Formats: sequence, structure tokens, C-alpha cells
Amino acid sequence: MGVRGAAFFEPAGGTRAPGRSRRTPRAADLAIGIPLLSLGAGWLVWDAMFGHGLDIWAAQGDLGRIETADLAHMARVQTFLVVVLVVALLGLVSRAPRTVLSQVLLAILAGVMLMAAQHSWDRSHPDSTGSESEGAGSRHRENNAFRMAGEMSPASAQDARRDADRVEPVLERLWKSGTWDPKSVREALLEVGFQEERFGPTGEWLGGTLAVRDMGSRFETDHYVTPEGASVGIRVHDDACVTAFVQKTDYEVKANGPYLEGGCFEPPAGH
Repeated sequence: MGVRGAAFFEPAGGTRAPGRSRRTPRAADLAIGIPLLSLGAGWLVWDAMFGHGLDIWAAQGDLGRIETADLAHMARVQTFLVVVLVVALLGLVSRAPRTVLSQVLLAILAGVMLMAAQHSWDRSHPDSTGSESEGAGSRHRENNAFRMAGEMSPASAQDARRDADRVEPVLERLWKSGTWDPKSVREALLEVGFQEERFGPTGEWLGGTLAVRDMGSRFETDHYVTPEGASVGIRVHDDACVTAFVQKTDYEVKANGPYLEGGCFEPPAGH
């Protein structure tokens, strides 16, 4: 009876049932799961604030750079989510429930952040499908036709380039001196011979070619902000403009045709 009863108990150090992995000790499970949770959550917060956030700040209203920063941020979070799920799978195989739980929590956090970023992107790009196909590219061009500059005649292009060469050293000087508010930029350009554009009470054009305004507001997180800096538009001819800006990070001057909407100022995206 004693011998038969003993058969139901596995002696210390006995053989485990085949195919059943050893459970990770609780101390080791905690030692792995807690740091992984802390490091993962810390990385998500750091990337949102200092990775993506600084990229947006450095863009200073440049819509192309803002879109690039948004896409790069979403790609990083997607990669992070894949890594977390792989670690969770390894923890499941190793029978480390606390490690698995930590990765599930990180996956939920990353998923929420990714959905929020995607929702923000979809709101600002209502016609975007995310496809790189020719059809999607064609729709993108159609939706952004109002942001494409018109054609200039050779003579008009030459005149616009000449005025651009007058504007560039002025903006370079202001940028180097740390002066980029619209009032100072306007005064500096008036000093080199440009005349401010004037209109009558019913909107009729009275003369002048120069217009200077702020950089325009843009949506950031949950509110609109207006970056420091000034945008410049100079109507050289009906088919030619000088478009420029100066801000903390850089400045740019170019000669181009007028925009379908906005004249010598490039319309913002998301129209």
C-alpha cells in the first residue's frame, strides 16, 4: 500500500511531464517584467515629447516637415508595438505571467497612442487612403492642386528672380540678427525699395507689390499655435511672385507663379 501510494508523488528533483516547460521563478519574472514595463512606458513618453515633439517644433510651421515627423512617429510606435508583442509571446512560452502582463499593458498604451496619432492624421488628411498606388497619388495631386504654383513666362520669371535676389540678403541679415517679426521684416523690405500693396474700400488694387504677414496658425495637440516668423509675398507680375519666409530655424526665398488660392502666399494643407 505504501509503495503504491508513493507512486502518486514525484520525488524532489524528479522528471517533469514531457512537453511542459518549467515556470519562471517569481523573483526572476518580476525582475524582468517591471524594468521592461518602466523602460517601455518611458520610451513612449520620451518619443512623444522629445522625439516627435521636437521634430514638430523644429518644423516651425513647415507643413511638409510636420507631415514627415507625424509619419515617422507613427512608424516608430508601430515598430515598438511589434517588439512588445514578440516579447509577450516569449514570456508566454517561458511561463512568465508578470512579464506577459507588463507587455500587454505596454501594447495597450502603444495601441492607444497609435490610434490617436492615426485619428489626428486622418482628420488633417480626409482624402488620404494611405496607399502608394498611382490612383492614390493622382488623388493626392488633385486634392493639393490649390497648393501648386502657376507657370511663369520666361520674362516674368527673370523679373521675379531679380526681385528675389533683392529680398534674400535682407532676410539673411534679419535672420542672423534674430529679427523675424512681420513688422521688422516689412520695414526692412520697404527700406530697399519695395512698396506695400494697397487696396481701396471696395477691394480695388491701388498699387504696391509687397505683403508681409505672420506664419499662420497650425493645430498642435489640442489647440492652434502661431509660430514666430514672417511670410512674404511680392506680386511681380500677374503670373509671377516672390514667396519667402524667415523664422528662428531658417529662411527661404523663391520665385514662382501665383497659387490658385492664396496669390503669392502658399495655402496651408488640409484645405
